[in-house]
Amino acid sequence: MKKMQRRVINEINTIIRIIMVGLTTTIIIQLIFLLMWSTMISGEKIDAIPCNKGTNGTGCVCPNIHCLIYNDKINGCHPIDCWKWNSIKQSCEETGREMLGPLVLQGIPFTGVFGSGFGNMGRWDIFGIYWLVWGSGCCLICLCACVGRCPNSKTDTDQEVGVIAGAQCGSCIMSTAVVAMWIWGIVVIANNDIEAPYKDWEGNDIMCLMI
Repeated sequence: MKKMQRRVINEINTIIRIIMVGLTTTIIIQLIFLLMWSTMISGEKIDAIPCNKGTNGTGCVCPNIHCLIYNDKINGCHPIDCWKWNSIKQSCEETGREMLGPLVLQGIPFTGVFGSGFGNMGRWDIFGIYWLVWGSGCCLICLCACVGRCPNSKTDTDQEVGVIAGAQCGSCIMSTAVVAMWIWGIVVIANNDIEAPYKDWEGNDIMCLMI
């Protein structure tokens, strides 16, 4: 019986160590990327974009009506959400968080299975779901191990086999869920199906697709 308990405890401890190492690595990576991101987006607030010559006030005609809108508070035009104005090319350009960082982090198995790609883009709600899966998986392993310990077993060996089989069954289910979440994350980020937090022209928080 003691041997059985040690094997189950060792298996659970191994999973806990993996989670702790993954959490530590994820936190370090997120801090590095957040520091880099905060440096890149500092000073996003822009000056008013002048109206076309010969127009002003309520009769203002913005250089491009597709991505610019007039605002009487600044007596000029400003980009609409998720767009920016290229004054050199005199054209509209989509803007948002860069896709490369989240896609790389999500694509690496060791970081992707913990939802690091979503943490990097600021989607902490989805990032939390990944950790919920990990936590629920640990509970599932313990539950399956308890269920596998059939009270009708006549010998300790039978109970040991039942506990190990139950724990392995729970581990299999957890592993399948984690891998499925990891692959799903890669697909939705690569397909740009997920919006990420960004800043508008005034520095207010908005949600935009990545670029």
